[in-house]
Amino acid sequence: MHPLLARQIRENLPDVDMDGSTWEKFIAAVSDTYARADQDRESVERSLNSVSTELVETNQRMRREVENKLNQLTRYYTQTLDLQKGLLLCFRREEDGGYMHTLCRGQLPKNMGFRPERVEGHRLDKILRGSVLRRMTRVYNAAWAGKIRTMEGGSKRRGVRFLAVFHLRREGDKVIEVIVSAMEITDLKNTESELRAAKLRAESADKAKSDFLAVMSHEIRTPMNSVIGFTSLLRTSKLTEEQEQYVKMIETSGEGLLEIINDVLDISKIEAGRMELSLEAVEVTMLAHEVVALLASRADEKEVMLEVRLLNEIPEEVHTDRARLRQILINLMGNAIKFTASGSVTLEMGYGPGSELHFKVIDTGIGIPEESMERLFKPFSQADSSTTRDFGGTGLGLAICKRLSEAMGGGISVTSESGKGSCFTFHVDAPRAESPTLALAEVESEPAVGKDLADNPAILVVDDNPINRKVLGSILRVSGYDRVEYAFDGAQALAAARQNLPDLVFMDVEMPVMDGMTATIEIRRLASTTATRPWIVGLSANVWPDTVRRSEEVGMNNYLVKPVRRSDVEAAIRERV
Repeated sequence: MHPLLARQIRENLPDVDMDGSTWEKFIAAVSDTYARADQDRESVERSLNSVSTELVETNQRMRREVENKLNQLTRYYTQTLDLQKGLLLCFRREEDGGYMHTLCRGQLPKNMGFRPERVEGHRLDKILRGSVLRRMTRVYNAAWAGKIRTMEGGSKRRGVRFLAVFHLRREGDKVIEVIVSAMEITDLKNTESELRAAKLRAESADKAKSDFLAVMSHEIRTPMNSVIGFTSLLRTSKLTEEQEQYVKMIETSGEGLLEIINDVLDISKIEAGRMELSLEAVEVTMLAHEVVALLASRADEKEVMLEVRLLNEIPEEVHTDRARLRQILINLMGNAIKFTASGSVTLEMGYGPGSELHFKVIDTGIGIPEESMERLFKPFSQADSSTTRDFGGTGLGLAICKRLSEAMGGGISVTSESGKGSCFTFHVDAPRAESPTLALAEVESEPAVGKDLADNPAILVVDDNPINRKVLGSILRVSGYDRVEYAFDGAQALAAARQNLPDLVFMDVEMPVMDGMTATIEIRRLASTTATRPWIVGLSANVWPDTVRRSEEVGMNNYLVKPVRRSDVEAAIRERV
C-alpha cells in the first residue's frame, strides 16, 4: 500500500477493517493511482526544474547582454559628449532656490579653463563666489523662468567665445530642468572681426579714393576752365585761318582731356555705388538724331556716313535716364566712328513688347579679334596695346556703357569680325510714357521763362581763383553784360551783397575763408528782408551727386560744372526767373 494512502486511512477511517477482501482490490487500485501521481509529479518537477534553470540562464544571459549594450551606449554617449567641441549642461533648481548641475560635458569647459567634473554633481554656489556667482545666478534665474533663449559669453582672458541656447524640460506645466547646449564661436567671431576691420579698411580706402578723385577733378578742371573758357572766347575774335586751326586743335584737345576726366569719375562713381539714375519722359527718336548731329562733324572729317534706322514703331516718349542713355549712344557711336576709316556707322532702334528699348550700333571698321572680346568691357582694357597708341582713349568707355546699361535694367553685347566691322547691341528698360497733352497753341502762348539777354542784370562773380574770375568775366563781357563785380571768397561776396544786392551771382562752391554753400545761405537770409532775390548759380569742378543735391538744399538755383563754356553761362542767365 502506498504510504500516503495508509496514513490517510489511519487518520480518516480508523474503524474500518481494511484487511478484508472487500477493500483489498480497491485499496490496491488507489495505491497504484497514488504511485502514478508521484511519478507524474516527479516528472513535472524535473521538467519545471529544467525550464526554470533554462529561464534563469536565459535571464542572466539577457541581463548581461543588456548591461553590455547599456555600458557600450553609456561609454559612447559619454565619449561623444566629452569629445564634442561645445558644452552640454543641465541644472535643476533645489528647494532653497540654489541650482544643482546634473550634467556637464564637452570640450568647451576645458577651453575656458575648468574641468567638467568640477561642475557636474555640484551646486552653482559651491563653484562660484562673489560677483561672478551673483551674475550667473541672475542668468540661471532668467533661464529657469524662460526669459532668455540664447546668450553669448566667453572668457576674455583665454580669448574664447561661445553661444548658448537654453531649453526647458517640463512635466506638465512645471519646469524640472534646464538643458543648455553651447557651441564655441571663437573662430566665427575672429573672422567677423577681421571682416569688419576689412570692411572698414575698404570703406576708408574707397573714401580716400573718392576724396582723391574729387580733389583731382577740382584741380584738373580749374586749369581746364581757363583753357576751354579762353578758347571759346578766342574763337569769337578775328583770327587768321591758321590761327583758327590752332584754336580748334586746342579746343579739341581740351574736350578730349575733359572726356577722360569724366570717364574716370564715372567709372569711380559706378564702382562706389554712387551713381543715381534720373528717370524722366524722353523723346528717344529725337535724342538719337541729336547724338548723330553732334557726331556728324567727326564722321564728315573721315567721310563716314551716319544713319539712323527705326526697326519698328517707337513710343513718342519713354521713361528713362536721358543723360545716361545719351552717354551710352555717344560712347558707342563715337567709338564706331573712331575705328572706322571708311564706310558707314548705323544706329538701329527698336521697341519690344516688354518695355525694352534696344539699339544696335553697326560699323564697317577694323573689327575686334576674337581673343580680345573677353576683356573688351573691363575697365582700362582695349582690344590690344596698339589701340591706345593708334586711336587713343582710356579703355573706360565700354566698361561704363556696360555698367550703365545694366543699371538701367538691360545689358550690352558685341559681335565682330576682324577687318569687317563690329555690331554693339544694348537694351534698357524704358516703359512707355504718357504723351504730352498740351496743345501746340497752349505751348506757344506760354510766357517765356527767364529774361532776355538785353536786360543787363547786376552780376556778382565769386571765385578764389583769379584766372577763373577773369574767364567768367570775359565771357560775360563778350556776351554783353557790363554790370559785373568780383569777390574772391564767400565772406567778401556777403560783404558786397550787403552793400548792393546783385540780381545774379555766379558762386564758386569750394573756397577758403567762407565756402560757396555757406555764403549762399547767408545771402538768402539777407535777401529775405529785401524785395530783390538773387538768382544764384553754383560753380564747381565737383560733380558728385551729393554735392549737387546740397547746393539745391542751401538755395542755389542752378549748378554749372567747370570748365564752363560761354553757351552754358548764357543759358544759365536766360533760365533765371
